[in-house]
Amino acid sequence: MELEKTYNFRVDTGAQNENHALTLTALQRIIVTVSEEHLKNIGLDVPFLMKEFGVSWILLSLFAEIKSPVLPGELLFVRTWHTNKKGLYYRRDIEICHEDGSVAMVAATFSSVFDIENRKLCTNEKVLELVEELGEGKELFECKNRVRINPDELPAVMTQNVMPSWIDALGHVNNFRYGDIITDALSAEARAKLGKLSRFELGFTGELRLGESVEVRIGENENEVLAAGIRSSDQKPAFVSKLVFKE
Repeated sequence: MELEKTYNFRVDTGAQNENHALTLTALQRIIVTVSEEHLKNIGLDVPFLMKEFGVSWILLSLFAEIKSPVLPGELLFVRTWHTNKKGLYYRRDIEICHEDGSVAMVAATFSSVFDIENRKLCTNEKVLELVEELGEGKELFECKNRVRINPDELPAVMTQNVMPSWIDALGHVNNFRYGDIITDALSAEARAKLGKLSRFELGFTGELRLGESVEVRIGENENEVLAAGIRSSDQKPAFVSKLVFKE
């Protein structure tokens, strides 16, 4: 049933930057929006889990490989399915195709169920039983469930205060905002190369909440950008990310 459903996403002008490249935030939005629609279709969406159990899906990491650029105004066709489960971590794969059926991007996310009150991964047996039977599907590409970056090796380039508009229903910075945070810290040269992005990795390592600030660290070279965000509350990483560009 999961593979039979196709979702649509229209690439509007807000999804692209001044160089007509898909923004990091738009890439995240395609993946997350389709994932949420899929969860709704199988009765495991966030509003249901919050109402019934006080828990929510939480995105732990995201990986994407870009095969070919998308065009302004293009209608993308997307399929998604649950791939496997290891411990409390659930992998999902996403296939994003052009209008002609050729593959534009493939992606994978790793998520878990989050106890909103205790701010920890959910161990409620009733909830875990509910999500235990998620289907197993094909892995579209190889990736681990974590992004491997040492933030201590990266120089700080800017600090941003967490804004009220960034906070979602879970009481922390919504995952869409991290693409914006990274983009705002990139050099003009790196932003100009987003049209040649071939791989995007983003790992969420700690919550960012209102009242905090995040120190953004960036390391750039010709074909790669490494990024990390250090939260002010405890000087620990909130996120790590890696961007790889085609030569």
